[in-house]
Amino acid sequence: MRRLLCLLMFAPVLSASAMLSGCGSDEGSGEGDATLIPGEAAGSPTAGMHPYQPHFDAAAKEFSVPASLLVAIGYAETQLYHVPGDTSEFDGVPAAYGVMALRGDALAKGASLVGLSEEEVQSEPEANIRAAAALLDAHAEEMGLDRADIGAWAPAVAAYFNHPSLDAQAHFVHDEVYRHLREGIAAPEDSGIDEILAANPEATPKFPKPQFVGKGGPANAVYSGSIWRPAPSSNYTSGRGGKKAELLVIHTCAGTYAGCWGWLTTPYPTNPNKTSAHYVVNESGSEISALVDEVNTAHHVGASWNGLPTNPRSVGIEHGGYPYTSANPWKEGQIAASAKLSCDIVKRQNIIRDRQHIIGHYQPDPVNRANDPGTGFPWADYMNRINTCVDGGGGGGSTTITVDSNNANNNSAVARIVAPSANWTSSTNVSGYYGTGYYAAPTAAISDGATFEFYLAAAGSKQVYAWWTSASDRSTTTPFVMFNASGTNLGSVSKNQQTGGGAWQLLGTYNFTAGWNKVVVSRWTTTGYQVIADAVQIR
Repeated sequence: MRRLLCLLMFAPVLSASAMLSGCGSDEGSGEGDATLIPGEAAGSPTAGMHPYQPHFDAAAKEFSVPASLLVAIGYAETQLYHVPGDTSEFDGVPAAYGVMALRGDALAKGASLVGLSEEEVQSEPEANIRAAAALLDAHAEEMGLDRADIGAWAPAVAAYFNHPSLDAQAHFVHDEVYRHLREGIAAPEDSGIDEILAANPEATPKFPKPQFVGKGGPANAVYSGSIWRPAPSSNYTSGRGGKKAELLVIHTCAGTYAGCWGWLTTPYPTNPNKTSAHYVVNESGSEISALVDEVNTAHHVGASWNGLPTNPRSVGIEHGGYPYTSANPWKEGQIAASAKLSCDIVKRQNIIRDRQHIIGHYQPDPVNRANDPGTGFPWADYMNRINTCVDGGGGGGSTTITVDSNNANNNSAVARIVAPSANWTSSTNVSGYYGTGYYAAPTAAISDGATFEFYLAAAGSKQVYAWWTSASDRSTTTPFVMFNASGTNLGSVSKNQQTGGGAWQLLGTYNFTAGWNKVVVSRWTTTGYQVIADAVQIR
């Protein structure tokens, strides 16, 4: 198996002959191993190789930086996702760009060092990786590091991370970058990549370790599965001003886990807006930091929700990483850990389990935080996980099943939508939709509905709710028809979809049977309008 970037696990890249020695390469030697000319295009990846491998190889040669270190930093920063730089979670922290998450002054300096424009470094993976290698080279030169010692590069890694929190620096160095070096990085299954990074058990950073942080926190006020990293008093408000925690707000950090909790625990005036959150979940879901006692008000949303201030009424959860999309989806471990945390909060705080009370940052602030937590956040699946975990307790009554118009967001064991006909169009044109979009179709006297199905283990009387987006072209008599698992029509109701959008609307209570029951959005009503099939919820 060809190892990605085995060419400098133990020594810097001084020449290709030195790199390839002992790596089992069959790519030749001699004249072909000359040091890369600055700016020379990297080679093309081959089978079993990560697409960015040639860029890491070339940058390592050009700047005499360990290629393995470049990969480990890139993976720690972005998991090798080329960040488009379209969002920054925290005011005062510049947006990150590219595989290596270059920001602000570092991006400008890196571009200057490689003789490229900032736009090129932002948009082109090869340029981004070269700029990062040039920055590490500059740090190493300034510090006089022993480039042959992988552990000696740790201070340069901390300088590259460039974070005001010394403890966050130490965490990034020890628990992220050098952990990847020691343990290696496996490729995702079915990716066609043999290995992202080979393990180097001897990679030990020469850098102070993180300070001891104890488990737990104030009794009954933080999640028991979290690490207590308390935010300074400047970053939160004591108490809730007489208000109850009735909302749960989901965020993404638009950066690394360590960078996120490090910033939220950095005091004013370095953190000028005194921002904080109650929790931060890391990228793999293996660790959660608690920063603010739930009895206190964290400063995580600057806008009101439903006409009232958000912060005194909410618990805020940040997530390490970037606003993921369908092309770069959320990782199972992070979603699972986050949903378990949310379940615990919902039960303790008795929060209602719907999308008016469990919300994304974009909902109260659709202008400034339109991409938080991102269009790829699996809302329907997330809500189903919370409901399954709560299992009838706290805040929502009986177990709730949400069926979204996108099956990627559904828990396939209990919820699914039947692909509608070509007459139905998938759309995101009108804001306020549930999940990742909705279906729309013109009204017509035809049996051509959009069918939402949900599974019940036992018969029961259930409330049915629907979610849609409102606009002037919507039908004022959109039919919703309920069927039990035997196909018996249980009744129908017509709803005015020109109003009530962006919220759950009650359709009625029906006696469903065990098995797969149905709610159908019909087109058969007054012509000249559109009917919307977005999501249904069974309570």
